Amino acid sequence: MGIINVLDISVANLIAAGEVVERPCNAVKELVENAIDAGATSVTVEIKRGGISFLRVMDNGCGMSGEDAVTAIRRHATSKIKNASDLTAIGTLGFRGEALAAITAVSEYRIMTKRAADAEGTLVSGAYGKTNEVSSTGCPDGTTIICERLFATTPARLKFLKTDASEGSAVGQMLEKLAVSRPEIAFRFISDGALKFSTMGDNVLKNAIYSVYGSAFASKLIAVQGGSRGIRVEGYISSPDFVRGNRGMQQFFINNRSVRSKTLTASLESAFASYLAPSKYPSCVLNIQIPLSLVDVNIHPAKLEVKFSDDKAVFDALYSAVRGTLVSSVSRPVLEFTEKSMRAEGNLQNTANIRSGEQTKLDLMFREASEKGARSENPAPKIDFSEQKSEVLAEKTEKIDEKQEKIEEKSTLGIPQASEKKDAPKPFTEAPRLQKYDLADDDDITVDVPVVREAPNPMRRFGLGSNTNVDDFDARSRLYGAMIKEAPSALRELPKTKQEEPLPETEESAEIVLPKGSTDAKIPHEAAKPIPEYRIVGEVFASYVIIEVEDKMLLIDKHAAHERINFERLRANMTADTPNVQMLLAPDTIEVTGEEAEICREYRTELEKVGFEFEVSEREVRLFGIPEEHTQTEARELFMTLVTETMETGEPISLGKRGIFEKALYQSACKSAVKAGRVYDTAHIRWICDNLLRYDCIKFCPHGRPVAFELSKKELDARFGRT
Repeated sequence: MGIINVLDISVANLIAAGEVVERPCNAVKELVENAIDAGATSVTVEIKRGGISFLRVMDNGCGMSGEDAVTAIRRHATSKIKNASDLTAIGTLGFRGEALAAITAVSEYRIMTKRAADAEGTLVSGAYGKTNEVSSTGCPDGTTIICERLFATTPARLKFLKTDASEGSAVGQMLEKLAVSRPEIAFRFISDGALKFSTMGDNVLKNAIYSVYGSAFASKLIAVQGGSRGIRVEGYISSPDFVRGNRGMQQFFINNRSVRSKTLTASLESAFASYLAPSKYPSCVLNIQIPLSLVDVNIHPAKLEVKFSDDKAVFDALYSAVRGTLVSSVSRPVLEFTEKSMRAEGNLQNTANIRSGEQTKLDLMFREASEKGARSENPAPKIDFSEQKSEVLAEKTEKIDEKQEKIEEKSTLGIPQASEKKDAPKPFTEAPRLQKYDLADDDDITVDVPVVREAPNPMRRFGLGSNTNVDDFDARSRLYGAMIKEAPSALRELPKTKQEEPLPETEESAEIVLPKGSTDAKIPHEAAKPIPEYRIVGEVFASYVIIEVEDKMLLIDKHAAHERINFERLRANMTADTPNVQMLLAPDTIEVTGEEAEICREYRTELEKVGFEFEVSEREVRLFGIPEEHTQTEARELFMTLVTETMETGEPISLGKRGIFEKALYQSACKSAVKAGRVYDTAHIRWICDNLLRYDCIKFCPHGRPVAFELSKKELDARFGRT
């Protein structure tokens, strides 16, 4: 007797269900995709208990005839394809014909459908793979499918389901992707009687995103349009200052189909590479329109993964669209005030009310206190603290005199005095003076602020405290001689105005050489704009430069700005069609394994485009030329990084070299930039400011930190009550 069995149709349907329908969200996905393929403009999904006890999908699509409604629940029954040639260009979301058969095999189901041309609709009902009833019924145009008690006959699968809340959340997340992939369709999602979201169906993607993800997310998006080589990219990306700690909000669609793709993820993050901090990820809702013959969606049962015939073309199209949008659309961050300063704004408004004759709460409080004191029958007696203070001071003075007498007695006996053991107590100093500051336009309001000034002590410059006692005449002569030689202005005459002098040039600052006679950093791939008139107001903390330009104030991080300028100059050389190669006087030898040597031979062309000239033997690589703007050590590391990444990922260097390349340039750009906390001459600062205003790409440093913050004059006027 043979051991190979032909499975019953019900068993075969359960196997198909295992591939397609593992959770309620899978069933909802298949039913909604069928509704979209049917031309629906409105889709309503309702679930209870996460879809396990009840789920309903209702659409206004083309509907089905009675005959087609019965045939649709059979395995491999579909209207999407007819023969094998149709698989090469699939334009619909569904095509296998397994969804309805898999869903009806694990649930109690009812299908109500009607075409617009028919007078009445059709009802098909059954349970767990068996059809119980087929009859005519009255129903609206379109199709409504109800499934109840999912997986009731398959307890092994039922026990692997999560809680009702988790299953309901999975259904919601799946519907969110479908809703933003089809903004022309009005979606409604109801869970346990509560409306979770509803889209308008007006074919405006931004409105669909707003309805699904909320205003906070939608307000931080930047529109993207672009592409190349017949591939069109449209949608939205998040601004660099609105990032996440994971990739959960990266939504990719290929021809309006939600997919997962390493190529698309790598392209997006490569475009954002020098705009984000490490371990941060951008968000996006991007639809890539690609010819159907260049993409294969028939490689995963759930159709979540796709395969491209030309990964590099897709990578380049997405990269160029996103990168171009970032360069042209990203603006400098605006300096925002916290809630604390907002409360301060309210106090300023109260100050403005004084000018109009209104009494503040403080005035009212004092008035009420005065009136209460006048009405009091037994006013509190006034206490004179001056007598108490004088008594305490007299007691302390007597104690000091007694101690002084004891010290004199001990000195006569040869006992060391207390002044020789520790510093003598400091004498009483005069209380700090109060300086009055007048508020603008308010001559009657003054604020007393204590002003504490410390007398200059030239001893501190030489490591000596204020209590230093130099008794030796020669030592005192040498000390004051050095002071007169080193700091004559401090001893002979005081400067009229205190001015900050540049720090002495260090070795690191000496390496920073700026172009002479020109303020242009020469970034070939960026369009240079005319430099607007601006004024350098000053610099705070030797790190942040304040400039006034037009009607704005810019607060610039000089190190971050210079780092970005250097990075763009280095990257311009790296991404050129003809790379700049610097030849070595003597070849640099790198030891490699046999597998690494094979990678070098296989991808020789791509490595040469990077800027390397080399020869490969069995166990070593000899470098004759390296990319310009790189030291020999940096070039060795870059070469091995490119080879290792290609060997581990299996992707061509040309596909991932941008990201690898740019990360290799970060350190070079950082080392050659000016340093925060050090004072540089005006030429350095002005050169940085010129190029920051000349090139739009100077907005974030390569590590993702903002280069500058903007604060408008209008905002300042509002904060100071001048509006």
